[in-house]
This record gives sequence, structure tokens and C-alpha cells, in this order.
Amino acid sequence: MLRKILLVIIATVVSYALTAFSGYVLYTLSTGRSEAQLSILVRFVFNPAIALLVGCLVGILSKDHPAWTSAVGLTAWALLVHGSHSSEAIFGLIAWAAPVAVYIVLGAVAGFFAWRLRQRAETSRPGVRAGFRAS
Repeated sequence: MLRKILLVIIATVVSYALTAFSGYVLYTLSTGRSEAQLSILVRFVFNPAIALLVGCLVGILSKDHPAWTSAVGLTAWALLVHGSHSSEAIFGLIAWAAPVAVYIVLGAVAGFFAWRLRQRAETSRPGVRAGFRAS
């Protein structure tokens, strides 16, 4: 349980650190580009890449349930990145919640697949039978 809590904290801290780093990269790329182009870069390149990287990190470090752990770790970041919901219409709420859900699902799927790859690599080592690990 302590490991999962620590992984959630690590996922949150790393996601914020990657957001700051992507802001610096975006600043260096901003010369000669419009705000619309930079916004598209953030929404469709940087934010999904952050979700995927954090999900992979959690999947590599997790022993079990990497999808849930990375989803919980990315929730605060995804809510902060996408901002607050100000419209009262149901369509406004859906338009606000959809990108948040996409980022969380991307991180969860990346965490699960990274965990599966790590599990497969551990069981395919010479001298290790399926389900048993060498001490």
C-alpha cells in the first residue's frame, strides 16, 4: 500500500515537472509561431506525451494495478492542465471533461502496457519459471 501511495506521489510530481519542462521547450520554440500553433502543440503533442511518459514510469515501477495507480497520479495534473469548467451547459461540461479523461486513460493504458512488458521480461529470463521469481 505504501508503494502505491509513493507511486501516486511520484506520478504527480513527475507530471508537474514535465509540464514545467515542456513550458520551457515551448518557450524556446515560440519565436515565429502564433498562439494558436502553440496551443495545438500543447494540446496534441506535449500533454499526451506527458501522460504517456508518466504512465510508463508508473508501469515500470509498479508491482500490481499500474493502470489505477497512474490514473490516480495523473488526475490532479490533468485537472490542473485543462483548467476549470465555467459553462453551465451539459455540452460545456462534456467538452471540458473529455480531454481530462483522454489524458488519464492514455496514462493508464501506457502504465498497463509498460507493466506487462516488464512482467514478460522478468518471466523470460533464463532460470525463472512462470510465476516464480529468483530471490
